[in-house]
Amino acid sequence: MRGNRSKYSADFNSEMKTILSCVLMENPREMNIDEMKALDMRLVGLTNQKAARLLNEMVEMGFCVKAKQKSTNRVCYKAIGTMIDEGYEIGPNKGYDYSDKFEEYMANH
Repeated sequence: MRGNRSKYSADFNSEMKTILSCVLMENPREMNIDEMKALDMRLVGLTNQKAARLLNEMVEMGFCVKAKQKSTNRVCYKAIGTMIDEGYEIGPNKGYDYSDKFEEYMANH
């Protein structure tokens, strides 16, 4: 009988999160998963479902924000550090909702 063991190791997950965070920080614009995968060849073997799961963990940690692009109707991500560099005010408390600022950004661009 097979146990509930993850297909991906913890080391693999942390390495992929690091690569995803580097891709987000190096690019000032919002990106969807396919655009991120196109920018780094180490992400090519990563499925979109796994990438979305890792990115959602990064959103929960407060590293990036997630919103839906109105033009393409796809989910996209942007690093909080990039938004701070662009002049967006980010709340100091942990419960701050970053999605409002990102929605404002997406409406303007």
